Amino acid sequence: MKSLLSLALVATGLSAFAQDAAKDPATIVITPQHTLSKNDTAFRKAIAKWSDETLKSTDYKNIKAQPSAEVFPGAVKAGFQFVNKTVSIEHKKMADSLVSIVSTLGYSGYDNATMYSTGLYAKAGEYVEIDVPKNANVNDLEVQIGAHSDRLNYWVAGKEDWRRMPIITKKQQLVIGKNRLASPFGGLIYINVKPKAESRKIDFKISHAVAAPLFVLGKSTQSDWENQLKNNKAPWGEMATENVILTLPDSVLQTIKNPEEVLKLWDLVVLGELDLANMPAPFYRAQRMVPDEHIGGGYMHSGYPIMIHHSPSRKMLSNEIMANPELLMKPSKGGANWGFFHEIGHNMQNLNWVFGGTTEVSNNFFSIYMFDRLMGGRDDSHTGVSSANTQKMMKKYFAEGASYEKWKSDAFLGLIMFRQMQEGFGWESFKAFFKEYQKIGPSIGRLNDQQKRDLWVKTYSNVVKRNLAPFFNTWGVGISEETQKELSGLRAWKPYNFPPVN
Repeated sequence: MKSLLSLALVATGLSAFAQDAAKDPATIVITPQHTLSKNDTAFRKAIAKWSDETLKSTDYKNIKAQPSAEVFPGAVKAGFQFVNKTVSIEHKKMADSLVSIVSTLGYSGYDNATMYSTGLYAKAGEYVEIDVPKNANVNDLEVQIGAHSDRLNYWVAGKEDWRRMPIITKKQQLVIGKNRLASPFGGLIYINVKPKAESRKIDFKISHAVAAPLFVLGKSTQSDWENQLKNNKAPWGEMATENVILTLPDSVLQTIKNPEEVLKLWDLVVLGELDLANMPAPFYRAQRMVPDEHIGGGYMHSGYPIMIHHSPSRKMLSNEIMANPELLMKPSKGGANWGFFHEIGHNMQNLNWVFGGTTEVSNNFFSIYMFDRLMGGRDDSHTGVSSANTQKMMKKYFAEGASYEKWKSDAFLGLIMFRQMQEGFGWESFKAFFKEYQKIGPSIGRLNDQQKRDLWVKTYSNVVKRNLAPFFNTWGVGISEETQKELSGLRAWKPYNFPPVN
């Protein structure tokens, strides 16, 4: 009996020990199959605190791999070898002529440090060494481990069950000489420089890292790509042009037989959106596209980088579409390709022309433009722009009485107004309109919503030489009397059968 009691006590102790281990941020395993409940608020705070402190730590010798990293971002494959590599980074300061334009792109993460790919991966719990030469300018210079920079302890993800650890990206300032650092999660290695920092070219010696695929259009060859994939042990790699950089898992990279075809199509996408926005191309840096198991909010979100959900457990699939030109160009009725165009569109939005209710409207100018220019039309681009839904929304809206509050509450209803303008005056009118706002820049100061609406209709009316104030007013998007008087010398414009009679 005494022996049985002793065994029971030991078992109880082991069980308690296991429970304690499960509540340790350093050892907890969070995966899509083993999520951490949104209701476990105290432990979530403890995990976020531990993650922040560990990722900020410079005590690389005591950084151990966090077991969740085996699943996401993923484990380095067996048989890997650490490599030493000289990586050359050439940073060009953002042109002074672009500063005023870029500073109005409020959803683009324009002030985030530019991430320069190294083609190297840091293994979780293992240090990497970066040797910075004596003559290097280290102002605004840092190293980053990990591409998945979204924090899950706030915004939408803060109220969701976590499918990965909440904070998994490490950044550390670089100094002259040898820099050693380690991350409990591992990740692709980047050299970061602020976009407005002084131009410089630096050759870094990076050691104790794992080679990762990096295909650069115009520099890498097909043979390079095949050899990289054949020998790859890293869980992530990248494909890059001067306009766009795709970060993808090895499982997807291995399926890409023709990287040039994929990248040339993505170049068309980004260049097309820059074309509509009337921005110089190539822009001051490439758009970055990063799929993630769990992001801060939305199916995708804009910024630098653009973050994209790819979570099979949640039936959110993006990776294969990013990597497959046939799927990328297939009308999806609001699927992933609309989402890609939509988020790049957010990065093109000048906040001076984003008034109430149009944050999720005016970025869709770019989605529609991509379908028009790359797919020959917007049929099946999104159910929200179908002919049937367009007529249904308009008739219901005007039957109930036009109202700015109602108009603001439905992005696809709001989009109809701008679609009518595009149908009436063409895409070139939008390009000219955007160019006028670039001339205005941030010097105009902070505008209230009425001032933004007035400036919108005034600028566009002057571009097309017609008075659109009555058109806006009919939609319920009120224009001030002062602006109406100012535009009264132009002939008023409304599309035929508007508001719709039948």
